[in-house]
Amino acid sequence: MNLRRIQREGLESLLAARRLGYRVILLGRSLPEFAKPLVHEFRQVDTYDRAASVAEARKIHAVYDLAGVVNFTEVDVQLVAAIANELGLPGMSAAAALRARNKYVMKDALRHLDGVLPRFAKVTDLAELRAAVEEVGLPAVVKPTGASGSKGIFELRSPEDLDSAMEYLSKIARPDFDPVFRQFGAEFIVEEFLEGDELSVEGFVSAGEVHIVTITDKVTTVPFHLELEHKVPSALPADAWAEIGATTKDIVGALEFDNCAFHLEAKWGRGGLRFIEIAGRPAGDYIGSHLVPLATGVDYFENVVRVATGEPLQLAHDRELNAGLRFVLAERAGRFEGVEGLPGIGEDPGYDHVFFEIPAGSKVALPPRDFGRQRVVAVIARHVGREGLERLLDRVATETSARITAETGPAE
Repeated sequence: MNLRRIQREGLESLLAARRLGYRVILLGRSLPEFAKPLVHEFRQVDTYDRAASVAEARKIHAVYDLAGVVNFTEVDVQLVAAIANELGLPGMSAAAALRARNKYVMKDALRHLDGVLPRFAKVTDLAELRAAVEEVGLPAVVKPTGASGSKGIFELRSPEDLDSAMEYLSKIARPDFDPVFRQFGAEFIVEEFLEGDELSVEGFVSAGEVHIVTITDKVTTVPFHLELEHKVPSALPADAWAEIGATTKDIVGALEFDNCAFHLEAKWGRGGLRFIEIAGRPAGDYIGSHLVPLATGVDYFENVVRVATGEPLQLAHDRELNAGLRFVLAERAGRFEGVEGLPGIGEDPGYDHVFFEIPAGSKVALPPRDFGRQRVVAVIARHVGREGLERLLDRVATETSARITAETGPAE
């Protein structure tokens, strides 16, 4: 179902299926040029239209011996569950898929986990937000219940922040801003702001058994929480890993996830693990496609296909390395012309990949106007030690910068 927006991740998902000997039928909104040699057949459909997509899947099933239906994106979690249930393929239940997609429904199902969840409430307008903040307290965070990719996350530090946050959210949470809002619309969750080190847990659920592959250390931007840096594996101590693993299994079990990859986000601090959210699909931002394989030897995307087809997972680590990523962000809106400093760091063998997220000449924009066009380049590095990896990523932060020229009109 569809491909990820980042082309290299989309390519890796198709290559993973082909390595396992499968032919790929892609059902989605478009067929990128790079995917054409790897796709056996393409069926175009508006995948936000669930009924039409399920009907198209039935037509495909009448022609082909389907081994599984798989998604690598957030917005297709419920659709893939519906198709899997319709066609008798491995997948999540409809109820579990809803918990994976709607951040309020998700947390509501986990209320019994003492000390793990932040205080939270569902709101739809400014009056409800004001009332909820009286209960949740400040500082807090408000965000859409069904968004993805860090779209529409606003910190609330004082009562004055509520009006501007809801004003921006009312503009963002519309299908004409992003089709993802065709699913849950202008519904938001406000929750206690959590302190601590941000992390994510990468794993799978297969036949009811939870498998944790690794833990990722994360850095996000302030105040809009865009992804900035990832490091695999986490540098947290062994006792933290044990608690994170145990709590992750409690969360996945309570949500009744099965036959899927998962990507759990949380913070670790003095009170232990505090839960943010969990997705029923693999991590993006090159974590699943590149960082996990580079650090552990586990082919994460191949296992995404295995879990969707009912094949045994292959999760044995064959190396203990440190892999990380640093995004280069545009510091102002305008036209992207290139990145200063890339040739210098590119000569260092510690850098495995440099991926341009947008081509030169593209317009860039910053939050809160736009949440998807600030990242311009991703740099991936690898080292035998964590300190060495930190030095490589620090060089990206200090020696590179996006070259942006001003536009005479507003960035589109």
